[in-house]
Amino acid sequence: MNAAWSMLSTFIFILLAFSVEYLCEDEFIRGPHLKIGNVSANVFNSSPVPISNDLQQPASGDTRYVGRLSSGPNQSGAHLTIRTTYPSNLQLNNHQAWPALGERNHIINRNSNTNSNTHRSDSFVQGEIKRWNSYLNTANSTSNNQMQRGHIDLKTTSHPFTGLQFQDQNGNGRNPIDVKKAMNQISDDELREFSETLLLEDENNAAKYVSVNFQGRTTSRSRNDEAPLPLLSINKDAYKIDTISKLLPLYDNYVVESDVNEDYTNQEKQEENTLLKAILNTKVMKATKNFLAEKGVISGNEKEFETLLHDMWFDIYSRGKRRMGSSGFEHVFLGEIKRNDVSGLHNWLYFEKEEKANRANYLGYLKKIDLSDKGAILKFNFDFHGINKPVGSMFIGTSPEFEMALYSTCFILRADRICTLKLNNHRFIIRTYTFKYNGKNLIGSAFPEI
Repeated sequence: MNAAWSMLSTFIFILLAFSVEYLCEDEFIRGPHLKIGNVSANVFNSSPVPISNDLQQPASGDTRYVGRLSSGPNQSGAHLTIRTTYPSNLQLNNHQAWPALGERNHIINRNSNTNSNTHRSDSFVQGEIKRWNSYLNTANSTSNNQMQRGHIDLKTTSHPFTGLQFQDQNGNGRNPIDVKKAMNQISDDELREFSETLLLEDENNAAKYVSVNFQGRTTSRSRNDEAPLPLLSINKDAYKIDTISKLLPLYDNYVVESDVNEDYTNQEKQEENTLLKAILNTKVMKATKNFLAEKGVISGNEKEFETLLHDMWFDIYSRGKRRMGSSGFEHVFLGEIKRNDVSGLHNWLYFEKEEKANRANYLGYLKKIDLSDKGAILKFNFDFHGINKPVGSMFIGTSPEFEMALYSTCFILRADRICTLKLNNHRFIIRTYTFKYNGKNLIGSAFPEI
């Protein structure tokens, strides 16, 4: 019995020894290999070694000498070199640390060849270090030169969000880092206060000329018509308001299908510019420009602000099939059909026009917010060109500049995020989404959410 137990113990010891040897060579335990003459061992050290610019980035499956151990009390006359093998997907930088010796390697490349260890001489390592330092000096020099150009030639600086160039009244550019910081410092409470103030400045508000018939309440799943009568009835005096009268000519400038190329004529460009200049001349948009300028987001340069608004709203882009058939303005202030779905249509003036022409059918409301004598915010179910949109939303009675001001502010400050506002003491949200095109962030969609 004792002999059998002795044999079994010996077998288990040998098995454990082979297992340890195997694991030490495996990628799961990265114990660097030590050589002292003809003796091999693995060294384990719990302290990670910081990466420095004096170390060469290992090549795929390559072996690198990462240091040399001096002779010590227990290593008389011994010359020790430490080496280890790294997988091809391990990228080194100055913000990471080397894996601790003997530590599990968390970056595993199962396709790397861990057996292809090649010994390198000290002279080779010295050469590699020099080449690495030379590369770093070149990279740092290029980076510094680019940074200096960005701070010196500020007239070519681009807005950190929209990508548009901007400068102040004297033609001097501004540091985009400072602009981005200013954007992040504007609080939700400031935005709520701003929106309430803007409503009071809405001199072209047309709510007094609009009769709204909300009728029955519905749900997003219902296809029943809970509102057999039209939603809106607008007095013709509303169309005499300056910005509204300049909005109407743009309604026939667009093809409703988003995958059809737009025929962009000089007359249409002129109509866009006429509308935008009228909007920029209103109290609402001047207050918006001043708010953004005071917060350090834009400069006080009027031409810059006009270019900013024009590009984000009127630049044409493709939503599919490489057809230049859409823009932020068409999507929000008119409406589109994309792949047999209704897209956009968030403006009450356009909805009333389409309702009169029997191309839009109001089916009932889901929710509404009363803005007293300034209008309303509506969440509703409707059909457009015979296609149902179960959930839509829009302001009612507010001026074109008011809507463009709120959407633009939220797009600049809170694009692709929640933009919390308040009107008539009712809190609500505006959502804006980005469409990236030609290096610019353009408006993909913008609408109120209640």
